[in-house]
Amino acid sequence: MSLGNIPLLAQATVCSLTLLLSMAALIPMSWHVSNFKGHCLLYTNGTFDNNDGHFIPDWGSSFYCYYSIIINVAIVLMSMLHLVKYGVMHYQSRDSNFLGAFFDCVVSVALTSLLFISSVFVSDGFRTWCAAIEQRFPGCEEASVTEIDPGDGIDTVGFYVMMGAIQFAQWTCWVCWILQSVLSIRKLCIYHERENIIVSMARERQNLHASQKDYSLLLQSNTQEAPDDDNNRRSDVDPILS
Repeated sequence: MSLGNIPLLAQATVCSLTLLLSMAALIPMSWHVSNFKGHCLLYTNGTFDNNDGHFIPDWGSSFYCYYSIIINVAIVLMSMLHLVKYGVMHYQSRDSNFLGAFFDCVVSVALTSLLFISSVFVSDGFRTWCAAIEQRFPGCEEASVTEIDPGDGIDTVGFYVMMGAIQFAQWTCWVCWILQSVLSIRKLCIYHERENIIVSMARERQNLHASQKDYSLLLQSNTQEAPDDDNNRRSDVDPILS
């Protein structure tokens, strides 16, 4: 991609980052749901049994994990679509039009908002889970190296690393989408300003054309009045001479 179109190069770079980061969040979250047998640890409370010490979970809604999966799948698809589009633009040596810039702006702002909500769910929901786990363990990280409830067939080993990776990937991806939104809005403003300049120039051209037309009519009327004045002067002089 030529360095002459820096905004397009920047947008393509950001899309590459969002693609990688969304994959980095999608894979651990899908793995987590599989290990937890369809359950989601986000916003999950519970207590430890005093008899055998196993954790009795009060599972939170699976919506929070599946929402994160859906958002990251959408980001993967949208990032790939944008990369293909930018590649075609580079090959054809052109840039997007006003409608394309408007579409990019709407999509970027929408995905930024949805990803922010998902990131808040992941961070706050994981904090709730850790608060429940720390009833027995000194820290959430210590609980991730042992099976809390092997009787249910749920593999909780490594959940701390997974959730840490998901949080980092989603929040970093959110920052990238903010940058993408800023670039899209900037391009849209440039197109809007350019359109206003074109409209203003067209209006000034029309005003100039109208002024030239009025000036031509004024000159034409003056040339027509000049012979009439000469004839009137001659008619006034002829009786005196006679």
